[in-house]
Amino acid sequence: MENSNRKEAIVAGVSLIIMALAAGYAYGYVQSKLIVVGNPAATLTNLNSATGLFGSGVIGWVIILITDLLVAWSLYRFFAQVDARIALATGVVRAVYSAILAFAIFHLAGVWQMLSSGNQDAMALMNLMAAFEKYWSLGLILFGVHLLGLGYLSLKSNFVPKWMGWSLYVAGLSYMAIHGAKAIAPQASDAIAMAEMILGAPMAVAELALAVWLVWKGGKPRR
Repeated sequence: MENSNRKEAIVAGVSLIIMALAAGYAYGYVQSKLIVVGNPAATLTNLNSATGLFGSGVIGWVIILITDLLVAWSLYRFFAQVDARIALATGVVRAVYSAILAFAIFHLAGVWQMLSSGNQDAMALMNLMAAFEKYWSLGLILFGVHLLGLGYLSLKSNFVPKWMGWSLYVAGLSYMAIHGAKAIAPQASDAIAMAEMILGAPMAVAELALAVWLVWKGGKPRR
């Protein structure tokens, strides 16, 4: 089985890299800098002093959404010859995750709109931020299912390195376990945070490694 879908590999790989950079900026920098968990007044003060920065973070999330959809389509095309039905199901799952992410981003847009208006309420603002976190986290359970599908397709193929398929399995199970626990047992936040810290590296590295491989070697005919 020889994969020659070089164009799809490049689109998927570049989209995944752009997504990682946008997520690092929007969530890792902007929101971690401005949002003070458990302190609505301090959060409102931060956001009022950096409304433009927060808006750029919202734009970053829109970029993440667009690249997510590109990844869903291009990876379906890339893996269709391995197992067309599983590749389609995997792509659909990611598309549904993207729809949930879009709904979560809608709440961030509500925060941005509130900051631009004269009617600001610190608690209402924090409720919108909490809704974003809630729906995004629920969506990440489906994202874990998507990674399981990619792991299966990678292992079934004879062109993706086997270690990459297993790492996608580990990442998928980790996403499902952590964000499923957040939904079912939010009271165990300390234990969940510890698990997320331990599993954070394999969760992040698996898809990023796939991105680099797709850009570097994906779809090239083997000699």
